[in-house]
Amino acid sequence: MGAMTGTRKRIVSIGLAVVAMAALAGLVAFIWEGMAERDRLESHNDAERTMNALFSRLRDHDDFGSAIEGDETLRTRILGIAAYADDGERIYAWGDAPDTFPSPGSLTEGPGDAGRLYFDNPANDSIVLVSRSFGPRPPKKPEGPASAAPEKPDRPERDAAAEFFFETLRDADFFYLEIREPEYWMRRRLEDALFPVVAVALAALVLFVRGLVLRNAEYRVRIEEQKNLVVLGTAASTLAHEIKNPLLSIRLQARILEKTCPESARREIGIINDEVDRLSALSHRVGDYLRDPAGNPVSIRPRDVAREVGLRLCGRDILIPGDGPAPSVRMDPERLRSVLENLVRNALESRSSETDGGAVDGLANGVAIEVTEREGGASGKTVLVDVLDRGSGISAEAAARLFDPFFTTKSRGTGIGLSVCRRFAEAVGGSVALEDRPEGGCRARLALPSSGSAPEVTR
Repeated sequence: MGAMTGTRKRIVSIGLAVVAMAALAGLVAFIWEGMAERDRLESHNDAERTMNALFSRLRDHDDFGSAIEGDETLRTRILGIAAYADDGERIYAWGDAPDTFPSPGSLTEGPGDAGRLYFDNPANDSIVLVSRSFGPRPPKKPEGPASAAPEKPDRPERDAAAEFFFETLRDADFFYLEIREPEYWMRRRLEDALFPVVAVALAALVLFVRGLVLRNAEYRVRIEEQKNLVVLGTAASTLAHEIKNPLLSIRLQARILEKTCPESARREIGIINDEVDRLSALSHRVGDYLRDPAGNPVSIRPRDVAREVGLRLCGRDILIPGDGPAPSVRMDPERLRSVLENLVRNALESRSSETDGGAVDGLANGVAIEVTEREGGASGKTVLVDVLDRGSGISAEAAARLFDPFFTTKSRGTGIGLSVCRRFAEAVGGSVALEDRPEGGCRARLALPSSGSAPEVTR
């Protein structure tokens, strides 16, 4: 259950990270679109200023071309200008301008206002401004017999440039003006290139923060474990000082009573000895939990230790024969023996009445040990030591606290055995896990990094 809780936390953190990345990506896209819109508006305003400057220059020139050629800024900025009739026929052109009125589909349309449209032309790093004619056309003279023309008020004669200006406006339905905007296009390309980079950087930042949060959570768990160890250390010192000596005295007195008391009282004395042994075992297990978990690692074969533990606790060999060379691990022999003894004792204590004294599914006494080797792990291979039983399995309530110190579901359990197993296994880069078997019962799996293999010696 603890592993499930950790997996659930990781899944939730991944989901939150995805939501955060999506939100940040949306924010970046919103900001990017706002910057692009700002750049477009600035380029359009610049185009309007260029067009106004061009028409202002017409006061001193005869046509658009001479006005542009006579001004260095206009000559640098304007790529082409043309005037078109309503049917698309070009009636005036200077520079690079289409022969007929361009179709908006050939350009990328941008926002415009009444009477104006702006088009992006990335091929030339330019902005195209298309405008309708300025003002209504003068009415045509009626056909027929000449009539007396109304008298015109006195006004100064227009010069050639002004006459050209108004004649062009009168005959044209559309004006085409292409203006070079290198700064605008440089900003656009830079923003387009930076957008994915910023998005990836923000995603990496979210993942980095997620990793920090997970690591901090792990550190908090370790700190709590260290606090527990401090409490346990104080308790163990008190236990060793206050309990061991009285237990020794009780054991000595029980042996004296055993020699002098009648046969009918031997059973009660045996109960005293059993309780003394249980308290002594609790004291030793707490000491095991607190001492250096790594010990003195050496190369050792788990099959040899498993066979020895089975013979001592079950009275028979409970090791399932394996094929090929016996795998080896680097671990303190006493630590490995302690782990297997705890796991086998738990398996024996979980047996049901129907498995006592016999073999079920090939498990002697309802318990068996299987040692295998598989690919994986930091060293390339992992040795798996499985202790199998046919007990009642693991309840959902107990699964969440299996490895908590002093947690037990047994009336006479100490609740320290599995904590010792996990502490010893993790000290050498291994792990301990318990799970229900499909055939019934439980599988306690000790996983340790492999240190190689050697031919197994049969006894």
